[in-house]
Amino acid sequence: GRYVNGDNNGSLQVRNARGTIKLDFFITKRFFWYSSAYVENDFLQNLKLRTAISSGPGYQFIERGDFNGIFKDMTFYAEAGPTYFNEDYRDNRLTDDRASFRARVAMKWDWPLFDGRITLYHYNEIFPSVQNASDFFFTMDNGVRMKILAGLASGFQVTTRYNNRPPAGTGDTDNLYLLTLGYAFDTTRKR
Repeated sequence: GRYVNGDNNGSLQVRNARGTIKLDFFITKRFFWYSSAYVENDFLQNLKLRTAISSGPGYQFIERGDFNGIFKDMTFYAEAGPTYFNEDYRDNRLTDDRASFRARVAMKWDWPLFDGRITLYHYNEIFPSVQNASDFFFTMDNGVRMKILAGLASGFQVTTRYNNRPPAGTGDTDNLYLLTLGYAFDTTRKR
């Protein structure tokens, strides 16, 4: 998850937060079933809470060890499933709350380099409405992560969010440029 807050001489520039959780239940070595929850708020977009609850099948197209050399740790998966999508707004005089049944299509690509000291990554999710094909929400993260020491990591990430039905008085696209410092708990490798 993340929380971003910024101002310039007392003028609010950005205030939003996002959290996600996802569980994968592997049926075979490559085929899995996922369950996920996505929550976010954005003060400047008049968004009190956006929630997406989803479940469906996924497939691991590239797994660690499929390739040799510099590509040996690369992974790529895609998944899709039905989603309950809800948007609650702070001021309903500007925009009415919306709830809809949607699809969720997501993919994630990770490319660890130099024994995982540097990782390039791409992750995106799109939530198209099944009731109105022209109504969708899209989010994408692209970046690089660098291990500094043990679990301490730093990175640069560009996050793009696109809502083709934005709240009144706001834009349809948000771009965040993040320099990050954090601690990673890696429970997936070298047990």
